[in-house]
Order: sequence, then C-alpha cells, then structure tokens
Amino acid sequence: MINTQDLMKIYKKEIATTLKVLRAFPENRLDFTPHERSSNAKKLISTFVFEMYLLESYAFGEKIDGSKFQNYNPGSLQTLISDFENETSRVISNLERLKEEDLLKTVEFAGVKTPVNEFFLKMLFDQIHHRGQLSVYVRMAGGKVPSIYGPSADDPTTNM
Repeated sequence: MINTQDLMKIYKKEIATTLKVLRAFPENRLDFTPHERSSNAKKLISTFVFEMYLLESYAFGEKIDGSKFQNYNPGSLQTLISDFENETSRVISNLERLKEEDLLKTVEFAGVKTPVNEFFLKMLFDQIHHRGQLSVYVRMAGGKVPSIYGPSADDPTTNM
C-alpha cells in the first residue's frame, strides 16, 4: 500500500510534469487531432481536469455536478491550464488532510470496487498515459516537447 505522504509526493511531481506538457502545447491548435478516431487536443486536455474532478468526488466524497464536465467547453488553453491547476490544488489539499486509514476505504467507479489508494494510482497512471498522447500532439501541432522523464529532442534538460 502506498501511504499518503508518498502519494502526495508522486502526485505533485507528476502534476508539475503534466503542466510542462500542457504549457508546451500551441495555444492556437486546440482543434488539432492526429487521426479521425483521435480526440482533438481540447478534449484530450479536458481529460486531465476531469480526472482531478473524479478524484475529488470518489476519493473525498465531495458532491459533484455531473453536468459540469458534460458541458465543459473552455475557450482557451489558458483556461484549461487554470482549471487543471485549480482542480489539482483542491486534490492535493484534500490529500494532505486524508488519514492513512481513509486510503483503504473502498470506492466504486465504473462498476469496479477499488481502495482509495489504488483509485488515486489509477487516475495518476491514466494522466501519465494521456500526457504521453499529448506530448505526441505537441510535436505534431508544431510545439516543442519538454523533458518528461529525461531529455527530449527539444529540451535537453532532465526532469528526474
């Protein structure tokens, strides 16, 4: 089992990395899609916000308005980034107050019962997965891919 402090440390690091990729995306290309079956960039980026919203609801039992993200249609990349920062800030604040025993409580999401700590990890791994997709979009849309877990062709610095 992962404890609250380790979970928080990992989340803060991965959120910072996700923000680097979000900020690298070209502002005027939110409609970009690499393939007809792929989501456009705006919808893909919205996933990051939505997953934080899901964590607030399922892990912390906060009431959510399901229509919030069914109707979510931000007008700009800056709005998406700001919404992601706001949602992640709330998740981190709640996580800081979460008791270790609360990580073992069970939540049911998409018909599957999961301990809270595993739900956190599932949402994080999904964020990392979508961040990988977005890094490809960044390059294809004309942006420069930042270092993620090591240097990229566009950014020789490391993020380790």
